[in-house]
Amino acid sequence: MSVDKIILRAFLTTLASVAILFLFMVTALVCVYPQTMMKLTYNMGMEKASIWFAEVSYDRSDDVYYIAYATEVAIDQRDYKKIEYCGNQLIADEEFADFCERKNKSASGEVEITYEQYMYGQICIAKYERNHQTEALDCAFHSVEENAFPKNNAIVAVLITALQNNDADTVAKIREEMLNRQANVVPEDEVYFRAILMLTESK
Repeated sequence: MSVDKIILRAFLTTLASVAILFLFMVTALVCVYPQTMMKLTYNMGMEKASIWFAEVSYDRSDDVYYIAYATEVAIDQRDYKKIEYCGNQLIADEEFADFCERKNKSASGEVEITYEQYMYGQICIAKYERNHQTEALDCAFHSVEENAFPKNNAIVAVLITALQNNDADTVAKIREEMLNRQANVVPEDEVYFRAILMLTESK
């Protein structure tokens, strides 16, 4: 056997060994460390894979952080199906309220929207865009206390989406429910409430 063939065989053997080792390492990461793969795939621009690994991490740990991460990546990608699917799990998690409180406290500077209302708004928009308008409205009004109307809440998110889609029926339903709540709104929210209510008059 010539020297060239020996060198080539050694090179191919080494290459095959490296490929097998790499495959083993990736498989180990996928099976044992989905949290690591979650961020690694996101940094590589593989957002759908990142969402999947985050879901796996949540299923294994029940840590609300992972399903929130999956929902946030889906929002960034405007993947309405995944926003709704992951978001439903997020808001149903018993740690959701505490998680939102921690996120709000960690936010720097003055914020125009709470983390809770941001997530509810995005989830409701996803429901609306997937033609689940009734679910979107139910979810939005459920997320806001009857005597409150915080800025940029989920009701406003659905209303703006409906206005952009010239959806007079949804706008009318929002107006009807807002009128039912109007008398109970706390004084500090009244001005904003009336401003949003005026938007419903355009349809």
